[in-house]
Amino acid sequence: MIAALVDVVRAALFAAGHLLGGSIGGAIIAVSFLARLALLPLTIRLARRAAAQQAILASLRPQLDRLRVQYRNQPDRLAQQTIALYRRAGYRPLTTTGILGAAVQLPIVAAVYGAVRSGIATGAHFGWIADLARPDGLLALAVAAITGLGAYLGTKYGATPARPGAVPLLIGTAVTLFVLWRTSAALLLSWGATACGNLLQTARLGRHRSLRRGR
Repeated sequence: MIAALVDVVRAALFAAGHLLGGSIGGAIIAVSFLARLALLPLTIRLARRAAAQQAILASLRPQLDRLRVQYRNQPDRLAQQTIALYRRAGYRPLTTTGILGAAVQLPIVAAVYGAVRSGIATGAHFGWIADLARPDGLLALAVAAITGLGAYLGTKYGATPARPGAVPLLIGTAVTLFVLWRTSAALLLSWGATACGNLLQTARLGRHRSLRRGR
């Protein structure tokens, strides 16, 4: 299945490159971004459900703290009471919908990366990049910055209500940069386009949350 999807994406890259005047770099950006847009309705729905579940969990924390104190020497009883509390409140840590959503996304994302890694970009240039098959430090910095921005905004508007401090976000961005530093420029363009799609999702989630608060 993945191999067939890779072939489809590779054909889409060639077609997009032809429409864009032979620019493989532009084709990678366009196809990766469009693939992320195609997943947007699903991922937004999943993110909203996750945010609702996190809000329920946040409201249960005082009761959970009392249960931990009350049953601190009875772990089995604590587990039973915790599960019962979750059921009464409608909190589900792991849902079938979330698993299926991830299962739908993974083949598409893997197909895009598989097509990009297949050698389609070898020797191709884009902007200041002489060979898209080789790493590019400046592009890695830009993509890591976009990814870090998405993570920051995601804590504000996304599925996680709590906001981590600046240090964890900076560490996460640094780790992302470390991973991307030796990655080919072609994959970086795909990653960056996907990250821009994530920013679009975050903006939609933020707008939705602002409208709900304004009611």
